[in-house]
Amino acid sequence: MNGVIEAHDEKAELETVLSSDTFVKSPNLAKLLSYVCNKYFQGCAGDLKEYNIGVEAMGRPSNFDPTVNSVVRVEAHRLREKLKKYYENEGSQHQLVITLQVGHYVPQFIRREALPLKSGEKPNGSKTPEYNSAPIAPVIAGVQTVVSKLTGSAQPQISPQTASSLFNRYKKPLMIVAAVFLFLGAILPVWKFGLVGHKAGDSGAVREDEKSIQTGIGDDQGVRILAGYTKDKYIDSSAKVWRGDRYFKGGTAVSQTRRFISRTLDPTLYQTYRMGDFSYDVPMKPGVYELRLYFAELFFGVDSYNGGGETSRVFSVDLNGKSLLQFLDVLGDAGGANISYVGVFKDIAPAPDGYIHLNFIHVRDEPIISALEIVPGIPGRIHSIRIVAQDTSYTDHEGRLWSPDSYFSGGRLTHHKGPDTGTSDPDLYSGERYGNFSYALPVAPGKYRVTLRFAETYFGPGNPGGGGLGNRVFNVFSSGRVLLHNFDIFKEAGGANLPLDKTFSDLEPDAQGKLLLTFVPVVNYACVDAIEVVDQSR
Repeated sequence: MNGVIEAHDEKAELETVLSSDTFVKSPNLAKLLSYVCNKYFQGCAGDLKEYNIGVEAMGRPSNFDPTVNSVVRVEAHRLREKLKKYYENEGSQHQLVITLQVGHYVPQFIRREALPLKSGEKPNGSKTPEYNSAPIAPVIAGVQTVVSKLTGSAQPQISPQTASSLFNRYKKPLMIVAAVFLFLGAILPVWKFGLVGHKAGDSGAVREDEKSIQTGIGDDQGVRILAGYTKDKYIDSSAKVWRGDRYFKGGTAVSQTRRFISRTLDPTLYQTYRMGDFSYDVPMKPGVYELRLYFAELFFGVDSYNGGGETSRVFSVDLNGKSLLQFLDVLGDAGGANISYVGVFKDIAPAPDGYIHLNFIHVRDEPIISALEIVPGIPGRIHSIRIVAQDTSYTDHEGRLWSPDSYFSGGRLTHHKGPDTGTSDPDLYSGERYGNFSYALPVAPGKYRVTLRFAETYFGPGNPGGGGLGNRVFNVFSSGRVLLHNFDIFKEAGGANLPLDKTFSDLEPDAQGKLLLTFVPVVNYACVDAIEVVDQSR
């Protein structure tokens, strides 16, 4: 095949990608991809700088400072991940692939056969290794190096021709022997220097001199740990990086088969966990932190083979020797099995020894933890929660990050054109959760100001549903308290396609630490575009 890629082929590939289900459902990322590609087509790739992208593609003001606001880097990361998933699934048969290299914003159009192969993969897609004599020289050399280190003898030399001859003659035995000695070479440093691994069930402690490297504190990213997770890291739907299990003592790492977990966009956070008699000792710098503990009951439940329900698993959690949670029943507090439950705690500080100590105490059956998150906190308050009813994050004109839709149960997402007037952030209103649904927003005890954002984009003159007044009516409750009664967006906004924000103060969470917002249809479906929760504590 001719290696030259014509401009019309590149433009056709972009049009196909933008019209795909993957990108139609992600309008912000589609807009960013369209912008960088069109700059490339125009021969203006040199203009693809963070400032230009922020102002021209994302609508940031002229005083936008990319050294302070990381929105461009975050959205570029999300675009890379979205393209990767697209070409692994919906676009898996495309011969042309669009890529965005890490640290760069100029798109590349690459023929699929020119992409680097995965380990053990042949050009035709076969996973069967293909041997030849050339690679055996470094393999044998590697074996010689290991032998010389183990025995202390001088390392003999061998020519490539001799290596090739030996390989062709003793191919299978040599590969087995090489594998054995390379394995010994890999474990030799561990045996000699006593390095600690993180196998399931082992202690996750680290040496004192590793503290400053592994805490991750010093920026706004914090420390995020997936309990029982054996891989190095996981990047969630909000582009936050979670590290594999560490800093633990005792317990057993458990991994469940993939399953649906309600009220989260990231089931991976809950599909591994630590169980048993265990504790975490997380090294932290002095300061005030916000702590979040993530749980889900995957073992007990009325629909589980193991049966059980409330009271099947009860445990307590101590923080730095003092009670943090007493008699926690994850299934009962979450509202059922396979439902995410998050405990939020403010004003957390390390103990005098520089660690945050979490001890999980058996009451009935074994304690569990799915994930833990420690981020720099705000004295007396928790961080605001901002959720946009879309499957990707959004950064508004003030530089505030709105996370992808989460904590919901019921309803469906849809996308539409945002309002033309009345807001500096029309894209904040371009997604919508509709139906009969609820949000369980995890917060610490206190009072909160909640803002619900709406726009009637389905009913009204010129919209798909036609009509207008009285076509959509619904109620909204907060933990049983009526917030909106017989609410008609079209009526209160003064027409269709106009932004409408409703704010409620002094809302308190329920006994399980959740602001439970319930949207109940009266005429047609309830809906909401975005939700903001701000701690009112002083």
